[in-house]
Amino acid sequence: MVLINKAINEITVKLVYYGPGLCGKTTNLEKIYGNPKLENKGKMISMSTETDRTLFFDFMPMELGTIGGQKVRVQLYTVPGQVFYDATRKLVLRGADGVVFVADSQNTMRESNLDSLENLKTNLRLNRLDPDKVAIVFQYNKRDLPNIDSVDDMNAYMKPAHIPVVEAAAKSGLGVTATLRAAITRILDNLKQNVDTTLHDEPELAAPDMSQRSGVTASSAGTPKLSMKSTAPAAPPAPAVEEEPFGGVAVAEPEVAVDESPFEAGSQSSDLETLHASAQQLVATLEAALESAREHERKLAEKLAQ
Repeated sequence: MVLINKAINEITVKLVYYGPGLCGKTTNLEKIYGNPKLENKGKMISMSTETDRTLFFDFMPMELGTIGGQKVRVQLYTVPGQVFYDATRKLVLRGADGVVFVADSQNTMRESNLDSLENLKTNLRLNRLDPDKVAIVFQYNKRDLPNIDSVDDMNAYMKPAHIPVVEAAAKSGLGVTATLRAAITRILDNLKQNVDTTLHDEPELAAPDMSQRSGVTASSAGTPKLSMKSTAPAAPPAPAVEEEPFGGVAVAEPEVAVDESPFEAGSQSSDLETLHASAQQLVATLEAALESAREHERKLAEKLAQ
């Protein structure tokens, strides 16, 4: 959900990276974060797990120029791939304006890709967001590995239809900024066209069956490792082949009157205190989730000791 802060003349949009465990979500954000061409980055917060290098919660605002006379800021998030973090995935998707679905191109990951994609659609509906209207981009990652499906084969089972597809090898940085540009372009197009992504009349669905393997593999569902870091990781060097991160997303100032701005209708201005309170609430929720994860690990340890 777009946030408009008139106190600082700023629009904030939310982009979530989603996909199965170990598909490359974290690698994407680390490459973006380490790109020296991006300035005004916030602190990256991460939570480690036993076998998956996902970020429990990512926050990275970036200045994108202005639209409708207001600065645009993007918040980037990623979600855990493990099945027992489904509650966290629901929380992080709340209010999302766009989603990058990172699919693992390895031919052994078809089922995990499809499970995670279905889980994404379910959790969007639980958040009263229309999967057909939210700005979504598919990234076919790990194109540099052997034993991968062709793009045509992946299109056949992923069925992107109108959804843009970007090939990538996130580990080397290839396709990372192209994916980000495509996603931001779709979000801004939705905003300029006043696309309403809310499911107003549809009731929230029941929680998905947690016994199903939604977006995980046997090797990716680890127990939580009790470590949390809030400092930014060392910035990896940006690959020489990558172009300007937002070279293709420049937004010209619309020639409309102020009262015709597409961001005015149906939006409530929020001041700095509101944003601060929202951040505090999110931190409290994450702390509660971590405590739940610790309790889960304790119970597993007790069973192993028996």
